[in-house]
Amino acid sequence: MLPLPHPEFRAPPPSPVAGAHAHMLDPADDDDELAGFLIHSLRVPKLSLPHRIFPQEATPWDPPDVDFRQLISREDDAPEAELLKSAASAFGCFQLVNHGIPPGLIAAVEGAAASAFQLPPGAKKKAARSPDRRCGFELEEEEGVLGEAEEFLWLCPSAMRERKELAAIWPQGCRDLRENLEGLWREIENIASRIEEVLLDNANMNAQLLKSRREEAGDGSSVCFHKHASNGSHSAGIKHELLRMLVRSWSCSCHLSLHLLGSASEFHVYSKRGWYKFCPDTAAIIVTIGDQIQACSGGFYKHVIGKPAVVSKGNRQDSIISMAFHCAHQGIVDSNTSHSLEEKTISLGEQVMIAAFLAIAYYIVTFLCGGSV
Repeated sequence: MLPLPHPEFRAPPPSPVAGAHAHMLDPADDDDELAGFLIHSLRVPKLSLPHRIFPQEATPWDPPDVDFRQLISREDDAPEAELLKSAASAFGCFQLVNHGIPPGLIAAVEGAAASAFQLPPGAKKKAARSPDRRCGFELEEEEGVLGEAEEFLWLCPSAMRERKELAAIWPQGCRDLRENLEGLWREIENIASRIEEVLLDNANMNAQLLKSRREEAGDGSSVCFHKHASNGSHSAGIKHELLRMLVRSWSCSCHLSLHLLGSASEFHVYSKRGWYKFCPDTAAIIVTIGDQIQACSGGFYKHVIGKPAVVSKGNRQDSIISMAFHCAHQGIVDSNTSHSLEEKTISLGEQVMIAAFLAIAYYIVTFLCGGSV
């Protein structure tokens, strides 16, 4: 038997990715199509990536102060009304001073809300928000977040079914919070009503129409209680909360947000223009413009999101409760949307007239073309 020939062991060809570089190929060899292909295929495009998705630091800012006492004078051409409109159009945020809400009423609601955050973790999970329950605790998926900053959402007084579900889990505290919150809610609604009337005066919407739409669509309003971390807030935590609020604002529509800050030392505002912060007046209400007002005004007023922050300067262990009232009147946006749709819709009679005109034009063109032939 003849011996089998030994296999020829040849080295594999060099990898075109690992061995072919622009400096190893002869650029003068234009006839080598493979070399030209490798030269062009190995060129990695230079990507201009953004240095940051979110600004690294907030820009200090001094918001305008609007006096509510002068605003309720019902003089829409008064300087305070013009200041309110200019602040909403330029910044989307302002401080409301002399609002007239008793400090004792605010403190009573803060105390009732503080008891909610003292519930055990098991009860908080039972009272957490879900697709079937809009009110309750906003729990993070990460472990350890529960002991830091927390949020508790409470719906407007007309949402009876969901409040009964929460009362079954937290009976005494739910009753105390409801009783203390009713008076404060009326004060907030009166303030929001007057601000809305001034802002939408240019949109030709009278007070009676606003009142009727507010009564029809009051179920969208809510108040968010926020317990700030006792060890203070840093820049990364504030950015995380602002981004989370930005995502939430896409699904939660409102026309105005009124923030009662408690003892918060800073207030942060985020919009398309950037990220800003300021030291608020402890007795003032911070008002931010919602997406519904922006839609009603045709983009004249600017929608922003806001968040209070606590910057501790020592080993402070007590927690701070802040409140954000999100007043949502969905009927305003729905009516404007339906009105715009009605303007763009062609009626059935107009469609019949257009079809008849096209049919007559077709016969005329056919007759002329046939006669010319």
